[in-house]
Amino acid sequence: MTLKHIPAVGRRSTGDAIAPAHGWLRIGTDAPGKLDDIRRTLGIDIARTLHSNVSQDGEFSYFPITFLSVDKGRKQASRVVFVLGRDTVISVEPSPAPQPLDTALARLQRDHRAVCAYESFAVMLQAINDATDELLDTLNDDLGKALVQTNSVLNSLEARDRDFGVSDVVSTQLDLGEVEELLSDCIESQLQLALATRHVLARLPAAQAHLKPLLRTLVDDIEAVEEHVSFVHDRVRLLQATNNMALNVKQNQIVKVFSVVTAVFLPAMLISTYYSMNVANMPILEWQYGEPMIIALTAGLALLPLLYVKHRGWLR
Repeated sequence: MTLKHIPAVGRRSTGDAIAPAHGWLRIGTDAPGKLDDIRRTLGIDIARTLHSNVSQDGEFSYFPITFLSVDKGRKQASRVVFVLGRDTVISVEPSPAPQPLDTALARLQRDHRAVCAYESFAVMLQAINDATDELLDTLNDDLGKALVQTNSVLNSLEARDRDFGVSDVVSTQLDLGEVEELLSDCIESQLQLALATRHVLARLPAAQAHLKPLLRTLVDDIEAVEEHVSFVHDRVRLLQATNNMALNVKQNQIVKVFSVVTAVFLPAMLISTYYSMNVANMPILEWQYGEPMIIALTAGLALLPLLYVKHRGWLR
């Protein structure tokens, strides 16, 4: 399983594309001249808010949102600054453009009707939320592969023909760590989406009051995806704990083997140490059957701890 956390870069260059019926102006961050034009014509200094949080300046609201999406099987992070006014919504996007915003534009064009800037913004947030949900499905599939690896490790604990090593567990743990990092980014993205939606809902003009059910539904969808993130995160934690448990059991098995070996050879070491002492008178050294007796005594004392360990089941 290979997971890549890709910086905020897009697929193709974003110029300024506007759909007048939707009131949506798309500007690429690689076109600073367009930002100057917006500042002169609308009085909006977008460049000042590129690295700030949600803010309000007169009739315009600024929403910087960083979100994740899946584009052609690759996981991609994008940061977009949205500027929402009564009649216009502006998105300052990385180049190339994020896939969720292309999806939002396709949805708006598919409806073949004029919508206000607030509804267009809601469609954008919904598309970003759907992209996060799609990413979570992809991460769930990746966790399925990690689960197979984890089950293989657990099964090898009782296998006689094949054992597992630390590298088998470490590779899975690294993959799970990458998934956990992506889930943290997803949580942050969902919080930003919820904050933007509630901000718009609280400041919705009376003329657009009919959009309140749409925005409340969007808040519910965002919270549902947050629950999905929590579920996947709990699954990651479970797999991490299972892998750590398997590694601890393996280490305990190794220590157990060395402990049993030490217990078996301890009597022999004790007897050899005793009879290696420089004692002037040791009658057993002159006995005819002294050597066989010592060998038998050593073997018997070595078998006693081995039989005890086996009786207690410590060799399983």
